[in-house]
Amino acid sequence: MITRSQKIRLGLFVLVSMVLLFILLAAVLGSTVFADRDVYEIDYDISVSGLEVGAPVKYNGVRVGRVDRIWINPEKVSQTRVAISLQKGTPIKENTKAILNVQGITGLRFIELVGGTSSSRTMPPDSIIKAGTSVVDKLTGRAETLSLKAELLVNQMVELTGDENRALVADVLERSGSLMNTLDRTITKNSDLLTSTLENINRASAKLVLAIDELRAVSKETSLAIASIRRKVEGVLDEKRVIGVLDDTRKMIGEARKRLGEDELGRFTKALNKVAKRTDALVEKLDLLVARGRQDLRATLRYLAETAENARDFSRLIRDDPSLLLRSQEKRGRELP
Repeated sequence: MITRSQKIRLGLFVLVSMVLLFILLAAVLGSTVFADRDVYEIDYDISVSGLEVGAPVKYNGVRVGRVDRIWINPEKVSQTRVAISLQKGTPIKENTKAILNVQGITGLRFIELVGGTSSSRTMPPDSIIKAGTSVVDKLTGRAETLSLKAELLVNQMVELTGDENRALVADVLERSGSLMNTLDRTITKNSDLLTSTLENINRASAKLVLAIDELRAVSKETSLAIASIRRKVEGVLDEKRVIGVLDDTRKMIGEARKRLGEDELGRFTKALNKVAKRTDALVEKLDLLVARGRQDLRATLRYLAETAENARDFSRLIRDDPSLLLRSQEKRGRELP
């Protein structure tokens, strides 16, 4: 039987335990609930399914707060606004973004604050943090895009494999087969003609090689002849030799004046004057002849150069199209103006 003193001691023990539990709860809840916190808001344009009030808020993996409230933005009903409370002094920068992440395999979500640089300006409390896109959301969006493209591709394949297209493809294949058969029969029928044509081409190529060799030889002989003519003309038309002959004539006249007397010198001088006049006339005619010869020589050299250029053009045409040796060009009559 329990005595009165035991009941008193049991009552005191229960009372002390409750007081200690109350103090412990007050200490814990006071440090979390009643502490000063910074409140921020986030606007999401996507579904926040799985995010509940009280869900943790982490900054680079460190828990810094919780979700306090979730409601629809009355100014824009397609947005969901989330209010979060963070520990006092949490550095939220202007380039910080809030993304939704999934906790394990439960499907519950939490908010992850990412980004932010020290050089960026710190946002004051009651500001709106920009919403970011998580890797899962990106993969989901890409999966939706891929599914749409796959569906479009399947629809196009169905259209391509329709009855009309199948009939068109069968018709094309049938025509291709008939065309190949026709081509085969044509080649078989004209095999002798093709063989003779190839032999003619080979003979024409051999003739072309010989013609090119002959043209090269003619070009070489023409160049040698032009060089020889130039050397001979330069030797004949050397002005220095003409000037030397005139100087020798003047020297002979001076020596003759010294050796002859006055009378004979007069007569001899007159004769020499006549000779000098005739010599001057001869020199003038010789100059005219030299000038005309130079013009004729230049014209001859120009014609020879044009002939060599035409020969090179002809050899190039024959080399590009050997069939010119096998067919003749149509002769056209000259049209009088």
